[in-house]
Amino acid sequence: MNQAVPVAASVADVFRIDRFARADEELLDQLDEFIAAMRAQKPYVLGYPGNLDFDYRRLGGLLGILSNNVGDPGSYEYPAAGSKAMERAVVEFMTQLANGDPYETYGYVASGGTEANQFGLDRGCTLLPAAKIYCSAAAHYSIRKNARLMRKPLVVIPSDYTGRMDVDALAHQCRQEHGRGAVVVATIGTTMTGAIDDVGAIAAAAAHAGEVYIHADAALSGLILPFTPWRNTWGFGHRDVGSIAISAHKLLGMPVPCALALCRWEFVDPQVEGEYVGVTDATLGCSRSGLASALIWYSLARKGATGLARNAHQALDTAEYAAGRLDEAGLHPILLSASITVTFDRPDEWICHKYHLATEGDRAHIVTVPHVTESVIDEMCLDIIGSRP
Repeated sequence: MNQAVPVAASVADVFRIDRFARADEELLDQLDEFIAAMRAQKPYVLGYPGNLDFDYRRLGGLLGILSNNVGDPGSYEYPAAGSKAMERAVVEFMTQLANGDPYETYGYVASGGTEANQFGLDRGCTLLPAAKIYCSAAAHYSIRKNARLMRKPLVVIPSDYTGRMDVDALAHQCRQEHGRGAVVVATIGTTMTGAIDDVGAIAAAAAHAGEVYIHADAALSGLILPFTPWRNTWGFGHRDVGSIAISAHKLLGMPVPCALALCRWEFVDPQVEGEYVGVTDATLGCSRSGLASALIWYSLARKGATGLARNAHQALDTAEYAAGRLDEAGLHPILLSASITVTFDRPDEWICHKYHLATEGDRAHIVTVPHVTESVIDEMCLDIIGSRP
């Protein structure tokens, strides 16, 4: 059995919590050091898709209140101590970006992409209880985790060299499950290459099993595609897509992980839960972070669709720049259409560590979210060239 990796004792000792209270000044000094260290690393975090270009310190007053969103965003709870009005505005705006009708779409702010994915899979498996879950080998590992937690059989379909699901292999598997239906995860921006699965082809291939429910994991590209030529066809633009997950902390930039869980209303049946709070609740989280909803609302309202478009185009342009510089450095980069993920030959380990590169086998990648600059890409390329014998 695999054992959890223990935290180094020297690190744990620094933050040890003892029996007796410690002085506030000492604790605040430690936090200041922690914050400074994190900020010093910000320019060099290239391999992971969390946009660090944000500053919510002006909203510090939110840390002096409890904002707890209980139950459905549209359901009034007796305590009324949350930010549901902001959450509803966020859901409506994001639904429209995903080509959905706000009057026909249910949604809420989840704790992260994993929960948003589980929400979509739960809706699909409730609709098709005999169906297996299908995902590509390039799908995010949260799909495997969620299938295990849901005690549902998972069929992992090979992906091609770009990371897209092999629809012929999917069709082969689904022919063996004729009449049982299929719950399929279409990845809209795979973890390592940023590949976008062909939803139409997936729907046709999975139809060999019978009725099909597609969940779109758009954690990475959900705030990119609305500002590309795919804008009118992605997401709920495909009639076979029943639910979508879109991370907020990736392209938008958040101090806490959070995501949008969106689903067609026809697949959601809110029930009255928790009589003492008086709400209907189709969410997975029950009590949810009202802070996250308030922060997302502020960011979206401050940027508007035009600001989000600028973010997306900047990220796409930086990816093109990175691919060019990495090509000049002889690192065989690959940049897929509408992607902000650039894969390339894996450099020395010290370079992977310095620039927080995500690696898989002999390849590495960077994700050009808005805090990633051309100057840091140049610095990385110079380091790579300089490391050669």
